[in-house]
Amino acid sequence: MSPDAYRTTIAAIATPPGMGAVSLVRISGPAAVRVADLASDGRVSAQAPRTARHACIRDAAGRVIDDGLLTVFPAPHSYTGEDCVEFSGHGGMRVTREVLERLLACGAVPAGPGEFTRRAFLNGKLDLTQAEGVMDLIAAQSRLSLRAARSQLEGILGRRTTEARDRLLETLAHLEAWIDFPEEDIDPLTGTRLCAGVQAVLTTVDALLATADQGRILREGVHTVIFGQPNVGKSSLLNRLLGCARAIVSETPGTTRDTIEESVNLLGIPLRLVDTAGMREAANLIEADGIQRTTRQIEAADLLLEVADASSPRPAAAALPAGAAQHLLVLNKLDLGEHPSWAGVAAVRLS
Repeated sequence: MSPDAYRTTIAAIATPPGMGAVSLVRISGPAAVRVADLASDGRVSAQAPRTARHACIRDAAGRVIDDGLLTVFPAPHSYTGEDCVEFSGHGGMRVTREVLERLLACGAVPAGPGEFTRRAFLNGKLDLTQAEGVMDLIAAQSRLSLRAARSQLEGILGRRTTEARDRLLETLAHLEAWIDFPEEDIDPLTGTRLCAGVQAVLTTVDALLATADQGRILREGVHTVIFGQPNVGKSSLLNRLLGCARAIVSETPGTTRDTIEESVNLLGIPLRLVDTAGMREAANLIEADGIQRTTRQIEAADLLLEVADASSPRPAAAALPAGAAQHLLVLNKLDLGEHPSWAGVAAVRLS
């Protein structure tokens, strides 16, 4: 996209859909102040920066659409690095939409998804890791994921990658000097130092890559698949972990035909729990499809919870795909007594 595309003035509702006490509509771009002047009382251009004042948004006939607080953030001291104007009004869906439509009629264009943050990146207000941190902060579902997003938004990851990049550039400069000026008397230890510098960068990169799965889990949750033979209590376990009757529980084997997915927060770590169809020889095409879906879920899981009936003889070990995730055995129905074949087996025992 050409640089001119970013010189338009955009506007959007910055608060989530629905009714609330307050809504926020944001304008950003070179004509942000002019658009706000046209839509209000014409005093925005003379307003003190970063100072909220009472203002009314009016339609073309001068009738008040909404009143609230209006704040101006001149470039470059704004979130996007451009002139920004924010209007905080009443939180009704219709009135907020009317305010936005008035701003668009005065010359702004609708902002695309994430466009305010994109402009902040293009104008040097955020680096790429911080831009990702904004989305992670908004989507955080646990205290740990919130803390990780906050750390990324503060630029810690960006600083570490920048430091590694700078060290590589320094090493590259030394190598180029060595190649371009072979007649110079260069310290013989230079090569050793350069290799040590590259190794230090590799160590830093490896340490950052080692946290990638942790970041993905905090962002997306641990893909946790509950599987086992029919009627061993998989759906009961799901309901217990969720604290509500999400899945149908019945003594009839094969009740669960499709996968059921829900999320739960466990000590700050989100778990994406997936209840699956019982593993057995399929009696019909519908059940076969459910078992195939179970197999696909097992292959994609981060954590496997295999549920077994503790009161029944120990079956043959489940055939898991190569490279399967961490596997935890859960022995259920302990209230009916544990069968001797389970003696000494490491498992979580419950009923």
